[in-house]
Amino acid sequence: MQFCHMAVFSHRQLGYRNIYLAGLWIISFSLPVSHFGISMGTFIILGIWLLEGDFRKKRNILFSRPGILIFASIFLLCLAGLLNTSDFSYAWHDIVIKLPILVLPVLIGTSAPVSPKEFRIVFSGLLAGLWIASLAGTAALLDYLHLPVQDIRDISLFISHIRLALLLGLSLHILLYLLLYNNPLSNAEKTTYLVSLLWFIFFLFMLKAGTSLLMLALFALALFIYLIKSIKSFMLKYFVVILGVTMALLTATWLTHAIDRFYARDPLPDQVKEEHTMNGNLYDKPDNLTDTENGHYIWLHVCEKELRKAWNSHSKLDYDGYDLRGQELRRTLIRYMTSRNLRKDSAGFARMNPEDIHNVENGMANYLYAHRVALYPYFYQVLWEMNQYKKGKLSGHSHIQRVEYLKTGWQIARDYVWFGVGTGDVPDMYYTYYEKNHSSLTPDWRLRAHNQYLTYWLTYGIFGFLWFLFAFFSPFFFEKKQHDYPAVIFLIIAALSMLYEDTLETQVGVYFVVFFYSILIFGIKKETRLRRFTVHNESS
Repeated sequence: MQFCHMAVFSHRQLGYRNIYLAGLWIISFSLPVSHFGISMGTFIILGIWLLEGDFRKKRNILFSRPGILIFASIFLLCLAGLLNTSDFSYAWHDIVIKLPILVLPVLIGTSAPVSPKEFRIVFSGLLAGLWIASLAGTAALLDYLHLPVQDIRDISLFISHIRLALLLGLSLHILLYLLLYNNPLSNAEKTTYLVSLLWFIFFLFMLKAGTSLLMLALFALALFIYLIKSIKSFMLKYFVVILGVTMALLTATWLTHAIDRFYARDPLPDQVKEEHTMNGNLYDKPDNLTDTENGHYIWLHVCEKELRKAWNSHSKLDYDGYDLRGQELRRTLIRYMTSRNLRKDSAGFARMNPEDIHNVENGMANYLYAHRVALYPYFYQVLWEMNQYKKGKLSGHSHIQRVEYLKTGWQIARDYVWFGVGTGDVPDMYYTYYEKNHSSLTPDWRLRAHNQYLTYWLTYGIFGFLWFLFAFFSPFFFEKKQHDYPAVIFLIIAALSMLYEDTLETQVGVYFVVFFYSILIFGIKKETRLRRFTVHNESS
């Protein structure tokens, strides 16, 4: 059933419309910076939806577009899970978090569709929020805000760095689309979009999380495919192909070199002899001769007697206490000095400068991590965690401990394959299985699956999981969005994010998925919907 809305609004309707768009703008703006703003924007569009009335028309729209109801039915899984739960306190918390899945598609899908101009207005809110989040993060990194940045991912000040990377990644594609789409833009808009595109690319690179690198790779791939499809000149197209292949080979070469660099080791003597420091003290007997930092052996040439005295005379943090990340400070210090190829004694400590001491206090175990823009420190950390995983050391290693999350989640899903454990019992069940398996993860790190698909399976069983897949992907096809680039790329980003994150388990994660799903798939005006972008080559 085809539907349309009046192009001309009465004064009252125009007022409602402006307030409705303001509500959408507030949600868009607040996603990177404010949980309160997200809720406020939702209440605004809910209030306008109720004030507009005309519920019969909205009902007709709703039942003429099955995709809206199908997507909203994901929320019903939470209610169905109440039949199979014992912890209603957590269950109600989960229901409140996921309530937008029911509300936003209905509100946006049955309201007057958003025109391309209105979409740019709503999108400007996201741009403003991302500029604030990225500039604030940069200021924190440069220590202008005097906030502790113990890890580069701490520069995401308002929301999880993963959610911020997803928002930045989606914005890159929409910016590119708006710049290339054959639609009249003012010079101010073109400049804003281009500067935002370049800045967000740089900030994603600086953020250096797995998600941010994935977003950059996806953007590069999309741009490469677009250029190949749109360029008419054979020679220019050939050049782009060669450039793309060259970049891929250079990336592979760099990764190979990074791996070789990580696994390079100092020559180890056949027999470790007793040695004395410059002050005549005997070096401690090595605990092991396998752990390394930058190829240097951590527990070789350590004299804690001298190191303790030297450290305590230069720092307010106790040598036998903890650094600002809650790690044993002595281990952080010894690893850091090893990374600089210093002997761990008073003479070696004398070569540490104030910046080195500050880094150790902040929990930095390798001087490479102080290089904020370089990419190698990120891969070094990943490889180091993989190396620790082989030794059975998982806690605190954000990448590798996900393996333990997945293994535990899969075990729960396998044992409760048909109906799951219920909406409220997921945390308790994880606790039970971690204890049952005598997990090497410490209690603080015994978290959930970090895979939304697996979480739905173990929560609602195989039938709930299959319905989730159907309800999430089928509306995209019901609404015939296969050729709408923003909708396509959003669905890809959202689907990928749920492979390594429980995206729908936090407020920002839920709103990221549901808000843009509702706007890009249910809320764009059909008669002038966002088309796939093309390049028009004109010959003079």
